[in-house]
Amino acid sequence: MKVLVAVGSKYGATRGLADVIGQEIGSVGFDVDVEDACDVLSVTAYDAVIVGSAIYGGLWRRDASALIEEHADELKKRDVWLFSSGVREVKEPGYATGEAEKLTELVGAEQHAMFAGALDYDRLNVGERAIIRAINPPMGDHRDFALVRDWAHEIGVRLLFLALA
Repeated sequence: MKVLVAVGSKYGATRGLADVIGQEIGSVGFDVDVEDACDVLSVTAYDAVIVGSAIYGGLWRRDASALIEEHADELKKRDVWLFSSGVREVKEPGYATGEAEKLTELVGAEQHAMFAGALDYDRLNVGERAIIRAINPPMGDHRDFALVRDWAHEIGVRLLFLALA
């Protein structure tokens, strides 16, 4: 079984999560490609697809959402999972994760997972810094790699079960 992990990441933190997901699913025994969403031209070679994106203001990066929208018909025929990465601490309980729910419904994804991200003020552009000053989220790397590995392992086990069925 061939698995694609595609990711939209601006500063690399979400790409780091995608790499961990790919490694974990690969450790279960699958052939895994981890690609930037903007580089994915087709999903037809894959049995399962995991797409992730950094979240900014409740929205996915355009490359990741475009991948899902442009390949929705093909993705509906595959096992699909989605994940988002962002500053979760800013959100109020019940806060919509925005676009992710729509994309999940569009392709009938098994699940959408939300993971904490990383925020390095020094890497932000002027506009991003202004927004960050206004909302004052916690700075630093809040990624929980153990949680991400556990999630990816569950996907790997699920795919293994599907491959054996």
